[in-house]
Amino acid sequence: MFALKLGFIGAGKVGSAMAILLKQAGYEIAGVASRSQTSARKLALRLGVSVFTPKELSYKSDVLFITTSDDAIASVATDLARQKAIRPGQIMVHMSGAHTSSLLSPCAEVGAVILSLHPIQSFASIDQAIALIPGSYFSIEGDEGGYDFAQEIVNKLKGKHFILKSNSKVLYHAAASIASNYLVGLLSVTQELLDTAGVPNDVGLQAFLPLIEGTLENVRKLGITDALTGPISRGDISTVSKHMEAMKDLPQILDVYKTLGLVTVEVALKKGTINEKQADKLRALLK
Repeated sequence: MFALKLGFIGAGKVGSAMAILLKQAGYEIAGVASRSQTSARKLALRLGVSVFTPKELSYKSDVLFITTSDDAIASVATDLARQKAIRPGQIMVHMSGAHTSSLLSPCAEVGAVILSLHPIQSFASIDQAIALIPGSYFSIEGDEGGYDFAQEIVNKLKGKHFILKSNSKVLYHAAASIASNYLVGLLSVTQELLDTAGVPNDVGLQAFLPLIEGTLENVRKLGITDALTGPISRGDISTVSKHMEAMKDLPQILDVYKTLGLVTVEVALKKGTINEKQADKLRALLK
């Protein structure tokens, strides 16, 4: 067992999964608090701990994870500081990808060490989060005095980490949103094109999943640039022109195609499979 006692305020997917995983890793869980008593009791039962108020839990915890919704983190931190429930040296952690540790600044003002620790994953359920968090990358941002603890947590979860500067957090989260959420949006565009093309609904995207998975595997093995294939990579202006003509009655999808096409031209140029003259022709067509 480890000496530090960990408390969790918020019993959603990430907070619940982290509490369960860290208990399995040998940490002592001091207890659980949540606005939803149902979710708090459910998690507490799974952990074999008690449910407390946030103030009570803070008194019992050396490390306090605030794993509420993003909108509630700052108010929870402010309330705890106002109630004098925070002590110097106590470690305060939130796990929001979008926000910096500054949401916890009321606690820092009374001497707490503040951190944001974000797993780079997408979770549909608590059990899925438990399965996916181990081995994931985490970003760590906040007080340097908390880095050792954060890195210890990541190591116990068999993950990897990098340190992020506070002023880079928004761009980092935008990248995560594009990689995950926009990928789903892009697949929705793919599905709409397949529907328009008359591909049977029971086949649809299922037929494309091996292509998508193969592309991701190529990126993993070769890197982004060398994984690029397709008409833009070959400088095949005729095919790109035909694609655009076929999508002329689908203006929103055509806009997506053109915008991503312009990005892809630059990747192809970097790969060296097209020259600057071909790139200029493609840019003119896609603009």
